[in-house]
Amino acid sequence: MTDNCNIEQKQIYLRAYQDLSQLENDLKHLEEKTSHFQVSVLGSVAQFYGDKNIEISKDTNMIKAYWEDLLGERVNFGSFYNPESGSVFIAGALVTTFLHKINGKCLATLSSGPYGIFRGMGGSEAQATTYLKQLNSGQYLLILRGFEDKTQELDELLNNPIEYAKFK
Repeated sequence: MTDNCNIEQKQIYLRAYQDLSQLENDLKHLEEKTSHFQVSVLGSVAQFYGDKNIEISKDTNMIKAYWEDLLGERVNFGSFYNPESGSVFIAGALVTTFLHKINGKCLATLSSGPYGIFRGMGGSEAQATTYLKQLNSGQYLLILRGFEDKTQELDELLNNPIEYAKFK
């Protein structure tokens, strides 16, 4: 005997930001509704320090404190060096995915690691390539993971139509 289960799959939505303050504003608008979404942010360590007019440091504790203040004290945080992207930080639900170790190395540190993660989340080759280029050019990536029926709320929460890639 089999039971028919209607299991709804989660969707991944990505949006790139050139401006850290715009990302901050959008996250504040989403703050009340983030229980519907798992939130993650990826960005260049050097770009973050530049945007905040802070001397670049190998210590990412200041970046961690910033994202804890914005996303909550219990937010996961990590950083990694990727040969193509440089030093990158990640805050949020996907930290464990990016920092998952394979043969002693974090997945995201492998040359094609971030590309493989984006593809594994359901992104097309073109989407994964586009978002990695944006990350490599210093843009921040907002990654939201949630059920499709909740994503219509995103357009309502943000004052402008959200331009994002939808990964299935």
